[in-house]
Amino acid sequence: MARRRRALAALMLAVVAAACGEGRAELEAVRTATAITFSIAVPEEERPAIQELLSRFQERTTERVNLELLSRFRSQPRSRVDLVTGVSAADLADRLRADRRRGRASIHLFAQDNLGLKPLVDQQLVADVSHVAIPAPVMPSMIPARFAGRRLFLPFRPNVRVAYADRQRLREAGVEPPRTVDELRSVAAKLKQAAGRPVVTLSLAEGDPAAVTVSEWIVSYGGDPLVLNDEGSVRAFEDLQQLWRDGLLARESLFAKFDTEVDNLSGGRAWLAQNWSFTSAVLASEGELDRFRVYAGWRGPVRAAHVIGGDVLGIPAHVSGRQRQVAEALARFLMSREAQEHLVQANAWPSIRPDAYRKVPEEARETFAAIQEALEDGWFRPVVSYWPEVTEAMSEAVDRILLQGQPVRPVLDEVHVAVARAARRHGATYPPP
Repeated sequence: MARRRRALAALMLAVVAAACGEGRAELEAVRTATAITFSIAVPEEERPAIQELLSRFQERTTERVNLELLSRFRSQPRSRVDLVTGVSAADLADRLRADRRRGRASIHLFAQDNLGLKPLVDQQLVADVSHVAIPAPVMPSMIPARFAGRRLFLPFRPNVRVAYADRQRLREAGVEPPRTVDELRSVAAKLKQAAGRPVVTLSLAEGDPAAVTVSEWIVSYGGDPLVLNDEGSVRAFEDLQQLWRDGLLARESLFAKFDTEVDNLSGGRAWLAQNWSFTSAVLASEGELDRFRVYAGWRGPVRAAHVIGGDVLGIPAHVSGRQRQVAEALARFLMSREAQEHLVQANAWPSIRPDAYRKVPEEARETFAAIQEALEDGWFRPVVSYWPEVTEAMSEAVDRILLQGQPVRPVLDEVHVAVARAARRHGATYPPP
């Protein structure tokens, strides 16, 4: 319990850093000491990698700025970055509103879950960072959407689901890992025949797990998850219903989510499943990763689609002057190959840029190759205030269409109406543009 309290408590670490820059404006920005705070929610074991990056930022930028400033200034006060890990995603908007009321910033750069952006946008709590260049190697699918033509967030830490296939079981069944939904049906049938029971799981637990799985299916069929009753959505649910009716999906699917899917795979209840890429680290720690072929998964009839989770970077709107320049410099550094490469190696994080995987250990290369392929077909969930209602509608559709066997289109027509009403309650434009 004490360890848990420590992990949740705010950690204030003074780390010396200074803004990057070659022009006079950047040099002027660091003439006096500037303290900024970087907020990120990470577990205790992942903090050292972040601290190391801030130390590198300090060393590189202060050495560089000192050299450039020696001929101009007698002394060089250093800037400071405080790392805060105690501000949750849900609390960030409240914290920034309080800062704005007080007229001073306690957070100058933050990493926020990409599902928690709507309050920041609606309340105008985040600054326009359109002028901050995104490195060319960053995959286009990793760049967050603009809002009213403005870039408010920068790419930082993605997360994505990949597929895990039991090598020996598939080999004994005489099948290869499926790459399309048609192949998935065929492989699931042969695996069921070999096992005497269904051994393919889809994460369909109520709430976010079902919403992620359903979103990927709908987008891969050319549908819109915010609409839910368009042709792509109908076709996606028809195929899901047929898989369920034919007994090709294990009942464990109804309870499958990020943690139970790992148990399904390691315990042999699932021979084929998709899950977030941290699964590889868990399986490796148990000495079981070699059992599985890790690959990007299967595509629908229109495209491959993989929901992108993880964090993006933002700067509060009320941050200005020297603090704003240092925050932007740190954001640029965190998007750099050096920083991303370090996070891949130290924390096993997926990266926004393919060139960050050069030094991946041999045993992890298959996983990171799968991650990279999946990220290229990434899909950001739309930043809408009524997404919780969309999630509820998807779970209801799974229950009624798969478990109860109700006709697809009437059910989707009904949940579509519920989503449309929710959008109107939130004052959102609907149908979405």
